[in-house]
Amino acid sequence: MDPKQSHNNQPPPQHMGRDSQVHPQHQQQNTTVVINQPGIQTNPLMIGTIHGTRGWSTELFDCFGDVNNCLYTGFCYSCAMYNIAIRLGESSCTMCCVPAVDINIRTRIRTLGGIQGDMCNDCMIVAFCGACAACQENRELRNMGL
Repeated sequence: MDPKQSHNNQPPPQHMGRDSQVHPQHQQQNTTVVINQPGIQTNPLMIGTIHGTRGWSTELFDCFGDVNNCLYTGFCYSCAMYNIAIRLGESSCTMCCVPAVDINIRTRIRTLGGIQGDMCNDCMIVAFCGACAACQENRELRNMGL
C-alpha cells in the first residue's frame, strides 16, 4: 500500500492556497438569523407604543385644504361623524347611543394610527373645535386607507 494514501482509500488532504478552488459541495456556510433585536422589549398584546409614534398626517386647521370635506362637515356635522363611525367599523347606532362619541372616535383614530396625544387633549379639541376635529379625522382615515 502506498504510504501517501490513507487506509480508507481517500486521497490525502490538499492544502488550500489563496487561489485554490473549492468545490461548492465542500464549502461550509454559516447563516445567522436575528429574530429579535437585542434590547428591544416587546409585548405581543400591545399594537404600538403607549404615547404613539407619529403626529397627525394633517394639521387641525387644514380644513380648507379639502374644501368638500370642510363644507360637508360644516353643514352636516352629524352626517360626517356618522360616516367616520361607520368607517371605523362601529354600529350605526353609535352616534345616538354612546355618550361623548366625538371624543371616543378621535381617541380611537389616534390609537389605531399610533398618533401621539392623550384623551385630555382629544377632549379639548373636540369641545372647542369639533368641526375642525371631524375634518382632520376624516382626512386621517382617508390617509390611513379607511
